[in-house]
Amino acid sequence: MTFLTMRLANTWRLLLDRALRTEGMSLAMMRPLAYLMMLPTGVSQRALADAMNTDSSALVRVLDLLEEEGLVERRPDHDDRRAKCLVLTRRGRQKCAALHHICAAMEARVLGGLPPGGGQAMMDMLARVLRQAEDVMKEDGTAADGAS
Repeated sequence: MTFLTMRLANTWRLLLDRALRTEGMSLAMMRPLAYLMMLPTGVSQRALADAMNTDSSALVRVLDLLEEEGLVERRPDHDDRRAKCLVLTRRGRQKCAALHHICAAMEARVLGGLPPGGGQAMMDMLARVLRQAEDVMKEDGTAADGAS
């Protein structure tokens, strides 16, 4: 099961990264944008890194690129002068909409051969396994490596 899960995760990422190239993006760039769409507006870099299960310093370079592309803005945090709040720009939200369409098309292609309801059943099971894995990580006091 472990080997199959690792192969699926790697193949899924490769397919998605290739599809994103048509938008001039990579998975490494789209991942923070997708999380910023789900998190409250003005989230801190630390909170984004925590949500993504990655190191904050590793995120800096990607955020720099996203800011240069006009997809993310760093704004002063009113509560902490040292911190910056991250805000998606209009262009960043448009890229996220494109990501949603790309993901939906890829999912339809990959999952098209499953029986009716099979995709939803698989997602439900994967969500359950993910929750259990995250609980184990919490019990162990470990952090994820950012590979999600």
